[in-house]
Amino acid sequence: MNPNIEYDNLVKQLLPPHKRQRVRLWLMRTFVMPLRGLFEAFDPWRDDIRMLMNITNQVKVLEGYLQKKYGALTIHIETYGDGLLFIGLEREGIAMQPEIGLVHENVVAKIPLENELRGQFGEADFIVYIPSGIDADLIRTEIEKYKQALTKYKIIQN
Repeated sequence: MNPNIEYDNLVKQLLPPHKRQRVRLWLMRTFVMPLRGLFEAFDPWRDDIRMLMNITNQVKVLEGYLQKKYGALTIHIETYGDGLLFIGLEREGIAMQPEIGLVHENVVAKIPLENELRGQFGEADFIVYIPSGIDADLIRTEIEKYKQALTKYKIIQN
């Protein structure tokens, strides 16, 4: 039974108050029963189509789509970022001092060495980590549908 629609209450509300007799309510509810089954079959399809309409190439959206479609929460997408500190100009209104401290203060900013992250990614712009039970070609097909042009990626299967 769909939690979004209460069919018995819907039938009761569609009938005017002076016609809400037990026999009429029962008759109307029997007419609604086939529609209930059709809607319960339609509802998952509607959710899937809504999800497909809202998929973009944004990392978390694509990652969530792949996790839902293949039922594996271990699918993870990691993008390339240089990892450098963001320090804006004062005239931009984003003046920020990087927080760099000692290890025991738990305020240490992780700053990678030059080309340290690029060595991990190689020529790829992002890496998709998938578990061993999933076919990599299916994941590749899904990614090709939604990735931007000229974006390179690689799939690593654990």
